[in-house]
Amino acid sequence: MPEVAAMKRMETEELTVAVTARPAVRLSNITKLFSGVVALSDVSVEIHPGEVHAILGENGAGKSTLMNIISGVLQPDIGVIEFNGEVISPMTPERAAALGVSISYQHPAVLDDLSVLENLRVALPDRVFDGDDPAIIARRMLDDVGLHVPLTARADGLTVAQKHLLEIAKALATRPPVLILDEPTAALDQDATEMLFARIRTVVAQGTAVIYITHRLAELRQIAQRVTVLRDGHHAGSALVRDVTDDDLLAMIVGRSLASAFPPKSAEAAPETNFIVRNLTGRSFRDVSFEVGRGQIIGIAGVEGNGQSGVMRALAGLEAWKGDVTLNGISLSSAEVKEKSAYMPSDRHEEGIIADLTVRENATFSALDQFSTLGILSRRRELGEVRQVFGSLAVKAPGLDAGILSLSGGNQQKVVMARALMSQPGFILADEPTQGVDVGARFEIYRILREVSQAGTPVIVNSSDAAELEGLCDVVIVMSRGRVAETLRGDEVTESRIIAAAVKAQSHVAGLEAATKATQSAGRGLRQFIQSDNATVAPLAAVVVLLGLYVFGQNENFLSAFNISNILLLATALGFIAIGQTIALLMGGIDLSVGPLAGFLVVVASFFINDGQSPQTIALGFALMFLAALVVGAINGCLIRFANFTPIAATLAMYIGLQGLSFVLRDGPGGYINFAVMDAIGWKLGPLPLAFIVLVLVALLAEYMLRRRRLGWQLRAVGSHEESARRMGIRVNRVVIGGYIAVALFTALGAVMLMVQIGVGDPAQGVNYTLASITAVVLGGTSLRGGRGTFVGTVMGAVLLTEVLNAVAFLGLSQTYQYLFQGALILAAALIYSTARRQAGHG
Repeated sequence: MPEVAAMKRMETEELTVAVTARPAVRLSNITKLFSGVVALSDVSVEIHPGEVHAILGENGAGKSTLMNIISGVLQPDIGVIEFNGEVISPMTPERAAALGVSISYQHPAVLDDLSVLENLRVALPDRVFDGDDPAIIARRMLDDVGLHVPLTARADGLTVAQKHLLEIAKALATRPPVLILDEPTAALDQDATEMLFARIRTVVAQGTAVIYITHRLAELRQIAQRVTVLRDGHHAGSALVRDVTDDDLLAMIVGRSLASAFPPKSAEAAPETNFIVRNLTGRSFRDVSFEVGRGQIIGIAGVEGNGQSGVMRALAGLEAWKGDVTLNGISLSSAEVKEKSAYMPSDRHEEGIIADLTVRENATFSALDQFSTLGILSRRRELGEVRQVFGSLAVKAPGLDAGILSLSGGNQQKVVMARALMSQPGFILADEPTQGVDVGARFEIYRILREVSQAGTPVIVNSSDAAELEGLCDVVIVMSRGRVAETLRGDEVTESRIIAAAVKAQSHVAGLEAATKATQSAGRGLRQFIQSDNATVAPLAAVVVLLGLYVFGQNENFLSAFNISNILLLATALGFIAIGQTIALLMGGIDLSVGPLAGFLVVVASFFINDGQSPQTIALGFALMFLAALVVGAINGCLIRFANFTPIAATLAMYIGLQGLSFVLRDGPGGYINFAVMDAIGWKLGPLPLAFIVLVLVALLAEYMLRRRRLGWQLRAVGSHEESARRMGIRVNRVVIGGYIAVALFTALGAVMLMVQIGVGDPAQGVNYTLASITAVVLGGTSLRGGRGTFVGTVMGAVLLTEVLNAVAFLGLSQTYQYLFQGALILAAALIYSTARRQAGHG
């Protein structure tokens, strides 16, 4: 067979290559299984310094698994890893980083809730930023890869391509001896790709060993010296790039010959028009018009950022637009456009798949009506359709009910396409449909898109790959600065014409550029303010003042020095506990046990901090409070990280246990607290309790740590995206366990203030602080999803909540209103902040 002959020839060539240096990395007999499924089997590869070693293979061939083993994210079940001749076992992300392994992932390990600068600071060692202002060094890193975005911009506002460039910038920043690039150009345009290749050549000349994973054979010829092919987890062969043909490589990658990458185009000279777009205008484009004939595929091209994605999202109903859209002679409204379209997004992880659903559920959730009768789902019909479509797309999955994240990137893309096909749409929008997809899978996608168009469904494709547009599309519109610069048809659709039209276009949209800049300028301040985690502080302070003035108008005693002092003293206890709760929410968790823990610690203190006790006994009482808190926090963290409890389950169990233990120690109030201790802790400076001043200082220090120090970045990184944090080398288990210990210690500070307030060990006290702390945190602007929040806002939330509860009493309202207002506050805050951030993100 040609394939076998090619393999033998390549392996023979490999053996005859003179190796002048010891391999930087040697993998010997690597085998890796997932739930009994073989991902890699007996794979051996050598990576040499000063060269680019390309790894090829279909999606699911084992390429990313192999890279994750080198970078320490995964450990092999069998096999040996050597670095510069030294056996490394076990390999961990921390050990890999220490050995100088740097990796740019196919799906960037970018933390959406952190700024661009914070993403760099948390991912890179401190030494990278020595010698100059970190912002200046970071700016240089981004300029080196052509990424021109503000360092203070939150990463969730970056495009897919910008996130890839940020990932590449991180990988290059440490000047690593081993650099792994996993599909680095998948989302890049031609200029960015050429820039990247220049940087790769530079680091290779300096002796770096580069491992380059790609699906594009043209790139292989441009950048690599050596190539290894994987197929179905096995080593199919290795060779010098100059000694192997594309046909040999294709045969080895897919196990068969591909006669043509693209199916034949439409043969009709003047096909019937079935999809018309006229004067489509949106936020980033204007007056876009085109027609799609039956059996045709229309492509959208242009340098990234010229409105192509905006057009696709508008036609998918995801962005506002004006103009006329006609399908099969019927004019469509905005709602009908959204209903009739099937959108395949370029960023499948953010918009294409739902991580918590299975393969089958991801494929069918938009088409369930087709498998239902009178609202009852027919699983047989659903499975039959899924199997049929998956068969036509050659989807490789361990099972239909396997998690979607268990699939390779290319197979995830096929599932997205399967969902589009099963929804029986009026037209299909494919935004970068083959991004991160292997050669064989591309053929299947091209074939399916062509078959769909020939069946009468209009297909619109946006792609940054001009060669792909040439081979696939019958008509290509080239966009520049938000409008159509040129329309190419028939024989005009060539790679060179597409690129020339994109880079030479000088057309301006009258008023659009100025309007866009004006809108961006006007919106930037609001967007940055809303996206700032501390944006809530000023509004909360205003509400506190206005509420105080209103209640004062009803009852002049409300703003007396005594009542102000009382409010601040009560807010101090809640504030410390809420700061702890903020830490839990920043990590993407929650701690329901803080209320009972505060009450339990006061009960413990009531046995030691009494009148007549020696200073040593009183000191022992305080020490036991904080020691007990430390133990509780450690147990919570360990249950979550090592016993696979969810944060709610672990802390709810602790809630019940602590409440019960409090009643075991005391069945009712008892053990009065030492008055001298209470007076000292409750000392006031005018109407301001000293403890409240301490709370504010602690919140400011915590805020500084959260924004400016690695510990704070790591805390937010874990809450933003745990897997990305782990890839960056962050010790997630240590951060989470340490975080829950910190939650408990801050609760202990709150318990000290609660002890001063009630003056006695009462097992029934403290429970309400669980709900109150969550309310204060949400009021302060901390996200319930993790990754973003503010300690200063939390303190303001605690003050406002305490003021509201105090105002209820001064207004003569019943206790029912306390719970009503508390619930209303938390709902209003969550709705206002989530809506504001969502609108800012679309601005």
